[in-house]
Order: sequence, then C-alpha cells, then structure tokens
Amino acid sequence: MNRKSLLIWHRRIALALAPILALQALTGLLLLVPPPRAAIMPGPALPPSALVQSAMRAAPGFRAFRLDYPPDGPVVARMGNASGHHVFVAIDPATGHVLSTGTLWNDPWRVAMEWHNSLFSGPAGSALVALEAIGLLALGISGIIFWWPGKGRLRQGLSIPARAPKRLKLRLWHRSTGVVASALLGMMAVTGLLLVWPLIVPAADGPARLDPAPMLDAAYARAALHGQPLRDIRLAPSGHATFHFAARSTNHWDLDTVTIAPDGAPRVTRAADAPALWMRLLPLHTGDALGIFGQTLIALVGGALLFLTISGVIAWNRARKGKSK
Repeated sequence: MNRKSLLIWHRRIALALAPILALQALTGLLLLVPPPRAAIMPGPALPPSALVQSAMRAAPGFRAFRLDYPPDGPVVARMGNASGHHVFVAIDPATGHVLSTGTLWNDPWRVAMEWHNSLFSGPAGSALVALEAIGLLALGISGIIFWWPGKGRLRQGLSIPARAPKRLKLRLWHRSTGVVASALLGMMAVTGLLLVWPLIVPAADGPARLDPAPMLDAAYARAALHGQPLRDIRLAPSGHATFHFAARSTNHWDLDTVTIAPDGAPRVTRAADAPALWMRLLPLHTGDALGIFGQTLIALVGGALLFLTISGVIAWNRARKGKSK
C-alpha cells in the first residue's frame, strides 16, 4: 500500500469511528475521577439478607441479583424485574437505611461505565467497542507508518514551525500529538480489547438472583475470609453463590473468590494463585499500576485522543471545503 492509499484508509477509519472514539475518551476521563460517596454510619455491616430485604422494600416488584460493597461507601443492590428493567438501591450497610433508589441514568459514573463497556447495547455494543479498539490500533500503526521521517529526522518530523499557516498548524499538531501518544494509545486499545472481550459472549447462566432468606447469611458465613473486606455477592441460578473479597495485594483490583456449591462446599480461588486476566489488565488500562502518576498519564492520553478525534474531523472538513472551491 502506497502512502496515498494509507492516508485514505487512515481518514476513512478515523471518520467512521470519530463519534465513538470521542465518547470513549470522555467517559474514560470521567471514570478516572472518583465518584462522590454518600455518608454512612460507622459500625459493622448488617447480614446480607437484611440489606436485600431493605432493597426489595425500596423497589417493590424488583429482586436483587447482586450486592456491591465499595470501600467506605454504601452497599449497592442491583435490582431487576420480570420485564428486564433494572434499578440500583444504595443502602447504609450499618443500619439498612436506603440512601437512594434510581435507574442507570441517575448516576453519571454508572452511565459512563455502561457506555464505555457496551455502548448501552449489551453484547452487541461490547462487540462494537472491540471493533473500535481494533480500529484505534490500526489508526496508530497507519499514522506512524505514514509519518515516519527516518531515524535521523525524528525531531524534525515532530517540529511545528511557528510561522506555519493556521490550517497547516492544526494538521501538524494532530500529527505530532498522534505520534507522541501512539504507544500509550496502542496499549489502551489492546488492554481495552482484552477487557471487553468476555462481555461479548455473556455467561449462559443469565442474571443471578439473591435470595433474602437466611441461607444467604449462612453461605456468607462459610465464605468469609478473615480480615479481608467483602467486595460483592452474586448468586447464580445454578445455586452457586459467589463472594469476592479484597485480596492481600498492592493491586486493589485483585480479588479472592469463594464459591459456595449447592451442597454447601466452599471453593477458594486466590488472586495470587490464579489472577483473572482483567485483574492484571485494569491497572494498566486505568493507570493504577503507577499510582497517581499513571492515572495522570492516562488522563493526558484520554485528552490526546479527544483532541485527535476533533482535530482530525476539522482538518478533513477544511480540506474537503478547499477542494470544492
């Protein structure tokens, strides 16, 4: 493929993906900001069954299918009904008091997460996100190939002359920003692709259903790992109860998993022994692997992607108008 054909395909892919890439950048930037936490009462958490009962009283006709236990925040019960609608109920874990009830659209961070992972379209949307990640990788590679000035001219190839016309300056900034950010954008594309891949083919078991009966508390008592905070509870239709606990690790995404079979036998899977792929990838994708420096770097890359998307569309539109005159 010659340089002219390469540029044509680079533009076609970029224009086709521009709306999705811009929104992915915006939602990714929002997700880097910690959401506000509602004030909760100090003290030990109530049994899971009590929290489920509080959630069901707050949302009549809905049943809880998952309990999330974020650090230093309210427990969030994810609720569903027979029509497939979902609500989220935030509960004070110490008192069982319902703090808020709302749909996906009541929480900007949850909206951002849903778009970022599936474009509000379930597995089909996750497949589009995967295609978008592949497209972003193709844009990075084709952009570098088209730009490559040779080993001895790298600095010159990134320069932006102060006296260059405004129209040319925008293209040069687009070029230089893309080159500088290409490696990290490629990493984001690869990790994003691998993270979203399991969402394309959802588990065959379907949504879980948490039973508020005391059996849930008994399962939790068997599952509890001493000294490790609970992160979430899920119960599959097969009768298997799954409990995730924060692992003793420097990576806060690492989770130890305890699965309770229908016969009551627990099975413990330690993150240190068999880390799930997403536990290794998320620290890279979010920048957590390098702490605040990494998160700042990822934020800059997200800003670069937003700039590249907007500047690329503007430059293409200017060129199109220039040819039509």
